[in-house]
Amino acid sequence: DRQISDGASPDKITVIPNGIDLDRFAPLQNARPADPPMVLALLGRVVPIKDVKTYIRAIRILAAYFPDIEGWVVGPEGEAPDYADECRALARSLDIENRVRFTGFMNPVDLFPKIGLLVLSSISEGLPLVALEGFAAGVPLVATDVGACRQLVEGGDDEDRALGSAGGVVPINNPQALADACRRLLGDRAAWDMAQNAAIRRVETYYTQPGMFERYGALYREALE
Repeated sequence: DRQISDGASPDKITVIPNGIDLDRFAPLQNARPADPPMVLALLGRVVPIKDVKTYIRAIRILAAYFPDIEGWVVGPEGEAPDYADECRALARSLDIENRVRFTGFMNPVDLFPKIGLLVLSSISEGLPLVALEGFAAGVPLVATDVGACRQLVEGGDDEDRALGSAGGVVPINNPQALADACRRLLGDRAAWDMAQNAAIRRVETYYTQPGMFERYGALYREALE
């Protein structure tokens, strides 16, 4: 849409979604515990654009409803160390430093079976691969309404949307809305199960590596002809 508004020809614009290696992440569905863990994970760099502070404030709100809730911040802190320090200070000031864990890097294969929800509180995203990887592992997503996040959670065309919601979509910089969306899923097993099912079916239908490679291949074959 932005390219077209800038003057690009619509008939030369196409969108090829990212795809992931399902064989790497799908087996993690069987490694999950019977009940969703009371653990939220924000997987990404600890930088302002990820709005980790809104995520931490949402954990504080959720603590009033779930005594065992934890929020993991999973990612490197070296890019913006001052911001990382501010995030730690915020957790202390909210008296939830025992609930917010800054884990540093973790292999997603090890992480996904241990969490109940993946959370993206970002103020900007494209099409986050981590969301697709989480879907393949059976982890629903609560994300801000940026980039392709709404399409990932709710679906794109009518056929995609018919698969159902794979989590929740909320406005940016709104801890209460973020907490409410997480609470709806963690507090209702039927809703969580439906979100997990939609997540798995969506990534398996629309976001596979073979599908992505075939679309790129078709594009290049057309150009070469």
